[in-house]
Amino acid sequence: MVNTQVQPVEQIPDSSWFPFSDEPVIQGLWYVPRISCPSFLFPEDTPDGKWHLFAHSWLGIQHYISDSGIMWEPRGLLQVRGKYPYIFKAKGAFHVVYERHGRPIPFIEKLTKRMRKAHVVGSHIEMRTSNDLTVWSEPRVVLKAKDIPSAGDYLKKPILSHPQVLSVEGGYRLYIGSSKVGKNPSSARYVCSAFSETVDGTYLAESHMPLVEPVPNDPWRNLAVGRMSIYKGVETYVALQTARYWNAERKCQASAIVLLTSRDGLQWQREHTKPILVPADRGWASEHIVSCDIRYKQDEACWYAYFSASGERSFGLVRESIGLLIGKIPALRKPADTAEDLYMHD
Repeated sequence: MVNTQVQPVEQIPDSSWFPFSDEPVIQGLWYVPRISCPSFLFPEDTPDGKWHLFAHSWLGIQHYISDSGIMWEPRGLLQVRGKYPYIFKAKGAFHVVYERHGRPIPFIEKLTKRMRKAHVVGSHIEMRTSNDLTVWSEPRVVLKAKDIPSAGDYLKKPILSHPQVLSVEGGYRLYIGSSKVGKNPSSARYVCSAFSETVDGTYLAESHMPLVEPVPNDPWRNLAVGRMSIYKGVETYVALQTARYWNAERKCQASAIVLLTSRDGLQWQREHTKPILVPADRGWASEHIVSCDIRYKQDEACWYAYFSASGERSFGLVRESIGLLIGKIPALRKPADTAEDLYMHD
């Protein structure tokens, strides 16, 4: 996996979190109002020494690069109609997994004869591979929604979302969201898992039942699971979950980031602490915290969590932008890092 040095995963529950800025680091344009579900790489993990971030818009998966991790420039469109990207490194190569469904778009998607023959219309998870983050392999299907029993719950057609691959004993585990709740934005109803002995092989469901479901009596997770950004430590798994809940005060649905832990990566429980991030009272992140990706930066001794959130409208359309959270162990925080958590409230 990327950044193979020992990560202090067990210290995440004791870390303090604060937003880098009260403004997003990446905003959509008027014709691309929603930039969602970021996944990123640090410069020490990339061939060109730059920061790389992948997110999706209505066009597909967008690729961004940066010299600082703050100011981002678009590099191009990686995959038309791709959604929920996750970038990782394994076996000396970079891999991006994502969800895709629907028929090819004429004159937009360039498909080889082999790609047309292998095309899957229903929701499925694809993977593409690169050695340099510039030239990518053809997409290959690694999991279909019809192979996950819960993907069709309460829906006419089964759907998957938010894939993430982790190296585990004996092979690789693919975490995926199944079914969905709500719209504009929607949240994964459940989180399930599949396993493969090889990173790019066909993944098979590990269980007929979801790993994580909504918890009716949990004030922060009573409607949907949402996205789980999972990190594996020496003895513990930790996840930042963008769970969906009913906001009784505002009388509407909302999403927040809560912390989960697990011993085996299969049975999860929430740490009974305050959420890491809740919707703001107003502004660009005042409705749903849609997704986040967390990684540890060794040379700065802190966690970076890029997240996407919604809360504003543009020409009647929902806007979704990308912000940045920094997590530090309290003992390692500098005096300059003690600014109030702009989004937190009781």
